[in-house]
Amino acid sequence: MILENYIGTLNDTAIETQCSKGILISKYYKAENVSQACYELSAGNIYYDSGQNFKRIDIIDEKFGYILIKPKQSVVIITKEELNIPYNVIGRVLTKGKLFSIGLLPVNTYADPGFQGNLGIVLHNNSTNYLKIKEEELIAKIEFSVLNEPVKKNYNGQHGYKTKIWPIPIGYSLSDIEIESDSRIGSFDEEINQIYGERYSSIIKMLLGVERKLIIATIAYFTISLLILALLLKLGKADWFTPFWAILLGLFSNVISLWFITRLGKSKWFNGK
Repeated sequence: MILENYIGTLNDTAIETQCSKGILISKYYKAENVSQACYELSAGNIYYDSGQNFKRIDIIDEKFGYILIKPKQSVVIITKEELNIPYNVIGRVLTKGKLFSIGLLPVNTYADPGFQGNLGIVLHNNSTNYLKIKEEELIAKIEFSVLNEPVKKNYNGQHGYKTKIWPIPIGYSLSDIEIESDSRIGSFDEEINQIYGERYSSIIKMLLGVERKLIIATIAYFTISLLILALLLKLGKADWFTPFWAILLGLFSNVISLWFITRLGKSKWFNGK
């Protein structure tokens, strides 16, 4: 299929004319979505969640009501519309200012000549807010440009929406062994500091330190309690172990454990220095 009698970027009249024939937008076309020189694509009910290893989620089947995009998270939203791109046309997907203003950044992409089907729009939530996108909400713009002549090899691949599996290039991710052997990657604390900054990395370090202290304190508490109990049994004082003495034993073990952890927390070994 070739689009004839046009050259360059199509205006609104040309887009409307072709879409009415099932070209450019073949399904779920809406005339009100046509702007001056582009068509505004809307969200479908399917999206892929990067936070769950790009799990395919249908908001209708699971009765969520909207697409959820968590802070600093990326999702792939499948468009409501189905595209039908001629062999001499390329569709460029552009940012929509309304979403950009709330920190939702679409990754600009394009539909190859010959592409047919639903398009996947990658959106990244750069804000600290939980954002929602409802079905049929406008999420991106696509402009159509007619080439001087058709391409030699038109698009003929499988789209993630049709296969129900979003293609994840796992080969780009470093393995644990590669991370350890790469001298450009610093320690855990150094990488946290570079990614989140000094302010947030200090909070993460503090929480990790508290976690270690709690684990060691728990071990120390039970160890000291067992030692005291064993000592009482050895001395033949087991009959002393009444609820009153059990409470005293717990208080004493807590005091010893807290003292031990406080001293340990000040040590260079515990703090990794």
